[in-house]
Amino acid sequence: MSPSAYVPDHIGRWVVRKPAILDGWTYNQLTLPRAQLPADKKCFNVRPLAPVIQEFQQLIEDDPELFMYFHTMFDEVRRPNGDLDHVNDYKELMKTLDRIITQAPKFGGANNLVMGVPMYAVLAPFCNTPSGYNIFTNPKVNAQLHKIFDVWAAFLVSPESRYVLTTNEQCWFSPIAIDVMSERLGTSFYDAWVCRDSNPRNHYGFTSWDDFFTRRFRPHMRRVIDPDNSNLITAACEAHVHTIQSNVRAVDKFWIKGNSYSLSHMFNHDPFTPLFVGGTVYQGILSSLDYHRWHSPVDGIVRNTRLIPGMYYAARLDNDPDPDVVSRSQDFVTAIAARALIFIESDNPVIGLMCFVAVGLGEVSTCAVTVKEGDRLKKGDELGSFHFGGSTHCLVFRPQTPLKPFPHLQPGTVHNVNSNIFYIENGTEMD
Repeated sequence: MSPSAYVPDHIGRWVVRKPAILDGWTYNQLTLPRAQLPADKKCFNVRPLAPVIQEFQQLIEDDPELFMYFHTMFDEVRRPNGDLDHVNDYKELMKTLDRIITQAPKFGGANNLVMGVPMYAVLAPFCNTPSGYNIFTNPKVNAQLHKIFDVWAAFLVSPESRYVLTTNEQCWFSPIAIDVMSERLGTSFYDAWVCRDSNPRNHYGFTSWDDFFTRRFRPHMRRVIDPDNSNLITAACEAHVHTIQSNVRAVDKFWIKGNSYSLSHMFNHDPFTPLFVGGTVYQGILSSLDYHRWHSPVDGIVRNTRLIPGMYYAARLDNDPDPDVVSRSQDFVTAIAARALIFIESDNPVIGLMCFVAVGLGEVSTCAVTVKEGDRLKKGDELGSFHFGGSTHCLVFRPQTPLKPFPHLQPGTVHNVNSNIFYIENGTEMD
C-alpha cells in the first residue's frame, strides 16, 4: 500500500498510524500494573466491572446476532499469521473499556494522539471490518455506548479528572504538551487561554478535564476582522479544511466515496432541506489540540436548532491498513453520526438561510448548543461547543448564494475561528 493510501495529512487523525503501536498501547491498558494507575484507581484489578460495562457484556451474550458478530469481528481483524496483539475476545474488550472510563485522556505526544481518544484507540481496528460495521450500526449497541459515555463524562467533569492536568510526563501541562499547544498560537499557553490561576501546579485553575478541554481564548486572540462587512463569512471553528463541495444532492449514496454529501440524511429530513439542494457544503476538521467552541459565521437570527442522535464508530469500510478508518470517513459521518444543526437567517439577503452542522464522533460526540430559536447573533457570537474530544463540522449554503472561498481555503490548510473564509461574489472586492 502506497503512503498516499493512508489518511491524508490534512485529516485531523485521532490515532497513531502504525497498528503495532496501537496494539501495544491497547495491550498496556489491559495489563497495566496497579502501581501505575492513579491513586484512587489502584483497586481496578480486583474490583468487578462497572455496572454499565456489565450491562454491555450481558447485551452481547443475550443477543445471538451480536454474540456472533463480537466473535467474528476478532477473526476478521487477526493478522495473517493468526496473531492478535491488542485484545483477544469480547470479555477482554469489556475489561479494557472498564479501565478507560476510570481515566482522563492523556497527552499522547506531538504526533501520537492515541491518548486523546482512548476508547476509539481500542475499537479502531474493529471499525474497518464487516462484523464491526454491523456492531457499530446496531441501535442497541449505540444506545449502550451512549450510557457508557455518560458514565465516563461524569468522571471527566469531576475534579478527580485533573490528575492529567499537571506537568508530569504525558500530562497536558508537561513541557512538550505546552510547546505543542502553544506553537501555532504564537504565544504562551497562559497568554492564549483564559486561566483562573497562573500556576500549572494548580492546574491553571481548570476545575476538570472537560473544563480544560472546552477552554476559551482570551479576547485578543480571535477577533472578527471587518465585522460590519456583511459580505464576509467567517470560520465557525478552529479547523483544518477538509473539502468544499457544490451542487450537493438531496439524497445521495453517502457510503460510496465520491458521493460525499446527502443533505436529507445530514439534516435528518428537516423541512428546511429542500432550500439547500444544489448548494454548497464546506467541511472542516478539529483535532484534540484545537479550540472546541463554535461561533456564528454571519450576523443574523437563529431560525431553528436540532440535536440528532447517531452512531458513534460506524465508518466507510475500505482495504487500507491504517487503523484510523473513522478519520477517513469525514464526509460519510455527516449523515450517520450524532450531530447538531443550527439554522441561521443571515441579515444579508444574498446569503439568506445557512446552516452550521456540528458532528460528534466516537466517544467525543457531545454537542452542546447554547443558542435557541429567535436569538439574534453577531459574527463571532458563540453557538455551542464540543465536549471531551475532537470532531468535525460543516457550513451549508443555499444554491442561490454566490459563494466564493478565499484563496487560502485549500484542503490541508488551517484557519482560525472568526477568520474570513468566504466572500459574496460581486459584493466584496478581493486584493
